[in-house]
Amino acid sequence: MATFYLDYVNGNDSNNGSSWALAWKTITSGATAARIAPGDVIRIAKSPAPTSIGNATWTNLSKTVTLATAQTQTIELCESAWTASANVTATASTARKEGYYSASLAIEDAFTTGKVAYKSFSALDLSSYQKISFWIQNTATITANYLKVVLCSDTSGNTIVDTFYIPAIPSIYKWLPLTIARNGGGNLGSFIRSIAVYADTDPGTIILYLDDFIACTTDGLNLQSLISKNSAEQGGMEGWYGIQSIDGTTILLDNGINNGPDSGMGYSGTTETVTTYKRETIKTALASSDYAVQEIQDSGTSGSNIEFQGGWNTSTNQQDGETFFDGLNGSGYGLYLSLKSYTTLNYLNFCRYNYGVYYYDSSNNTITTLSNANNNDDCGVYYGDSNNNTIITLSNANNNYCGVYYYDSSNNTITTLSNANNNGCGVYYYDSSNNTITTLSNANNNDCGVYYYDSSNNTIITLSNANNNYCGVYYYDSSNNTITTLSNANNNDYYGVYYEKSYNNIIKSLSTSGNEVSGIYNDIGTNYLFNASIGETTEIDGLFDFANSRIFSHNHDQTSGYYKIFTDGGLIQSTTSVRHTASGIAWQLSPTSTNRSSSYPLNLVIARIACSANNQVTVKAWFRRDNTGITGRLICKGKQIAGVDSDVYADMTAAANTWEELTINFTPTEAGVVEIEAQAWGGTSYSVYVDDMTISQA
Repeated sequence: MATFYLDYVNGNDSNNGSSWALAWKTITSGATAARIAPGDVIRIAKSPAPTSIGNATWTNLSKTVTLATAQTQTIELCESAWTASANVTATASTARKEGYYSASLAIEDAFTTGKVAYKSFSALDLSSYQKISFWIQNTATITANYLKVVLCSDTSGNTIVDTFYIPAIPSIYKWLPLTIARNGGGNLGSFIRSIAVYADTDPGTIILYLDDFIACTTDGLNLQSLISKNSAEQGGMEGWYGIQSIDGTTILLDNGINNGPDSGMGYSGTTETVTTYKRETIKTALASSDYAVQEIQDSGTSGSNIEFQGGWNTSTNQQDGETFFDGLNGSGYGLYLSLKSYTTLNYLNFCRYNYGVYYYDSSNNTITTLSNANNNDDCGVYYGDSNNNTIITLSNANNNYCGVYYYDSSNNTITTLSNANNNGCGVYYYDSSNNTITTLSNANNNDCGVYYYDSSNNTIITLSNANNNYCGVYYYDSSNNTITTLSNANNNDYYGVYYEKSYNNIIKSLSTSGNEVSGIYNDIGTNYLFNASIGETTEIDGLFDFANSRIFSHNHDQTSGYYKIFTDGGLIQSTTSVRHTASGIAWQLSPTSTNRSSSYPLNLVIARIACSANNQVTVKAWFRRDNTGITGRLICKGKQIAGVDSDVYADMTAAANTWEELTINFTPTEAGVVEIEAQAWGGTSYSVYVDDMTISQA
């Protein structure tokens, strides 16, 4: 067992990794399989600590954070077209990161070098700032120093005061936040009246989209910063958020680099005005596509994991911080594990990649603490064909698609997942089974909190605050999944819980309110609720005609001994107001659609009887109806058991509001089990009541 050191900023992969002075630079080329072995620990240098930016107002489920005092100076918001040079077309584009438009500059093949386009504005004094920050998207790769942004003292972009060279950008069609110091250093100009883009070398045919130009200080807030209420250098309950735009005191939070201002979930937590902090990240190499930006090269063994530990202080050799790796452009895998086992990660964070941490065909890996897997273009943590992996604590998984994605993966465990606020869903199960989450809190997403797709036998012990734009939990073609407690599946634009072609899923304690359409949607399946409080006027929606789908609600309205069965064209519930005897409950069957006819009655299984061969079975039950327009039937359906080939039934004949005992007899010729049903049909506002059964065998 050995300890090695890795410093992405100051390290060198040709070092031997034996000390901070000889630290490796990257996980991929530094911590190679030839250098590390089971039981080794790789200590990774921390990123900068949080710094205060003063008070700000945060609002639950809002993208907007309002600063008490502006930290930057807005230069150009790109809300109207720039003035183009020859062989350049300048327009205002709706592809944007701020406001309603960005500046689109389409450079044609005939353009070579010189001024591309400019935009004038009222004079600005930027002498208190040293950098500019802005968003750029490009349709062809950009070579370093071919293009530059300049600030000018005239209104036509000719008299250059400050120059900022655009670095190499290997990705295309990806928004990228750039923060660039003035060429030569120093403060910016005190009299700036225009901004322009120049080409020092022919960039070829390319379209540039530019948005949200701001001036910022050397160590101040900028578009590459993360912000939070969190002052802790390590841990803390509040998450760190990427920035979508800055305009004076108004900041919009991001979920993914290609999100516009009208998408994304924003902040989840307490609405308040508090001291707010920003922190800077460690920028890894820009990825051009989905490849491993950093990749773990070796596996540990059972009992001897290889540990990758972030947050180490290179001066004190204490693990007192966290490491934030940043891909900036939404491409690549922040950390890739393929065919790797028995590794441990802690205090490593990954933002603005396509995937933060990507496991493929990997097992028995552990994430001890992952504080922030956010602003990734797809998801924070991805498991593909990966089993028996563990996450102890994952907080603040705020991404463009989902927080954690299980694809064909089983027997994985998350102990605590908090603040899974994504543009898609918090946790996505695809063809995955036997995964467990102990606590999932604040799953507030643009789509749904948890999505089950063709997945079974997964368990969530506690899911709270599933407030999403579509629904709290979505089941598609999924079965036998269990949620022990689902609280506050509230204020979704459609439903608290959505079942589509899904069966035998259980929620043991449920509360919903404020959902726009109904508490629960169920189309053709049978699913189960316990201790459910459904606050919507329409409790259950969907229930396809003639599907006889069911939602069984035990202790409905969180009332002991109260049961409801929701189905198409009818409602079945327990009642104590109409009973044959003055104890226990009776069952009330209430058709609500004329679809419930004698050929498709509203039915309830009221007994299952273990029968012996060649002995007559007698079943009696008391029935009552509140109108003679409805019929009640006691029935043993035929062909359940040998000797009972046809339906055996008795129908009500009594007047309204009169108890009547119905009796049926049948003699099986084999031992087995049969079901006895109560049925009702007729009208849409009447009820049949059933109580007090007796069963005997001769």
